[in-house]
Amino acid sequence: MSIIKLMDPKLANMIAAGEVVDRPASVLKELIENSIDAGSTEISVEVTDMGMKQMIVTDNGSGMDFLDAHLAFDRHATSKIKDESDLSHINTLGFRGEALAAIASVSKVTLKTRQENSEGIYVTYHGGHFIGDGSATLNRGTVVEVSDLFYNTPARFKYIKSEVSERFAIIDIFDRLALANPNIRMSLTIDGKITKKTFGNNDFYSLIDAIYGSKMTLGLTEFSETVQKIKITGYLLSPSISRSRKKDISIFVNGRYIRNYQLIQAVIDGYHSFMMVGKYPIALIHLEMDSSLLDVNVHPQKYEVKFVNESILSYHIENFVKNALQKKTHPIPENIKVIHKDEIETYTPQTMLFEDSHHEDFNTSFIERSLDVSNKIPDMDYIGVFSGTYLLFQNEEGLYLMDQHAAAERIRYEHYFVSLAKPNPAVKNLLITKELSLTKEDKEVIQNHLNEFNSFGFSFNKDLELIALPVWLLDSEIEIAIEQMISMLTDKNKIDLAILRDTLAKDISCKGAIKANKALSLIEVQALLKKLKTCDNPYTCPHGRPTIIKLTHHDVERMFKRVL
Repeated sequence: MSIIKLMDPKLANMIAAGEVVDRPASVLKELIENSIDAGSTEISVEVTDMGMKQMIVTDNGSGMDFLDAHLAFDRHATSKIKDESDLSHINTLGFRGEALAAIASVSKVTLKTRQENSEGIYVTYHGGHFIGDGSATLNRGTVVEVSDLFYNTPARFKYIKSEVSERFAIIDIFDRLALANPNIRMSLTIDGKITKKTFGNNDFYSLIDAIYGSKMTLGLTEFSETVQKIKITGYLLSPSISRSRKKDISIFVNGRYIRNYQLIQAVIDGYHSFMMVGKYPIALIHLEMDSSLLDVNVHPQKYEVKFVNESILSYHIENFVKNALQKKTHPIPENIKVIHKDEIETYTPQTMLFEDSHHEDFNTSFIERSLDVSNKIPDMDYIGVFSGTYLLFQNEEGLYLMDQHAAAERIRYEHYFVSLAKPNPAVKNLLITKELSLTKEDKEVIQNHLNEFNSFGFSFNKDLELIALPVWLLDSEIEIAIEQMISMLTDKNKIDLAILRDTLAKDISCKGAIKANKALSLIEVQALLKKLKTCDNPYTCPHGRPTIIKLTHHDVERMFKRVL
């Protein structure tokens, strides 16, 4: 007797629900995506008791006729694909035909719908069982009411988190779908209170303010580039606004919100040195490409997407983000309270002074890079120093405090970062060999990778004493450079030029920059400010700390109670 049997459709739907419907937020995602696919221009969402008691999604889309309203509850019933060739050209958010059947199997669902010039109808299912249908009164579009979620699968309740967590998950998915569709008016009401509302005017500035809060677009940077028929549009919030998690970096592909580690990391790398380590930006990246270049049929929840040439795409995104931020003139923070907030990082100007015999060569190379004085740092007059570390400047707008060490770090960092991009092939031979502080393991690494070291201008004798080095490297920084290269070869068995440029530039710039409490002459201060103005990013040190902050006249007068 056969022990293999066809699974009951109701049981199959409940199993599918475990993949598609794991919490109230995932129900809303599926329902809102259906409304978007229906061509809606207005979508309202109402949630009661974390969505466990009731969720209602109302749209003004195309609606359904009587037959389709019933078929929508059948598993694998969909209007979005017809044959296997459609799987390689998916242009809708939904296509599997699983969502409504899965939702109905673990809740009580009533679907009301009406097409233009037709009568409205309703269909009701409880726990996957058909309850009834009939006429309904409503405007064109569809209303889906989901109540008593998981009432027939109590084991699923153990996966529901706290009320706060479920509320945040609902808001998060609403935000993503709203940010992906600036042309759709959307509203979210939780327990009778309007929580979010967008205007559907296709304006990203008002959309971002509606989602993240007023004035969040101050300092917003945007770019639009096309690479190999892929359009990449970015909306980058000011680096002065940061988060402790990566979750506010949103990637959209053809209007679909996706989760992709490599592309998210590309955005983070693009913000590199504009933010403190461990802090992350708020950024939106919209990709538009031919649907044949990606595969969205990877996971039931459709968050994962496979791309063609994903590594190349992430490389371009990183560069577009970095270039857009560097071209932008960012505001110098104007309030001390802002500096102390954990959620906020700020930019500030930075400079560099060199404390060795190569001072003059450095100045020349840096000035050659940018003969035009940047307007990112205003003109101001030096008036003194506070605590031996913070240089004081003033102009008609107020008082500025510059961290001399952070400023010097920034200048040195950009010099080395540029130098390492295309290292000067010239090599200087040493009259006296230089013995390095190397362990036995370090010497073994060098011996095994002599060609790599030679390609960067380092040469050793048979005793692994240094006999030549690149001209761009200062004598005082030889040990730092070789130490970094040994570390990279030990960890990865190769020298990654991009990582080497960054880590080496950071280490060299930090260890060689002006120290705190070092007295500077007026000429040195002026040179520091002048060089800082030539930086691509004069607002932060390489580690993201501010180089300069500003106190306006109003701030000072408030401190002295001259104004309220």
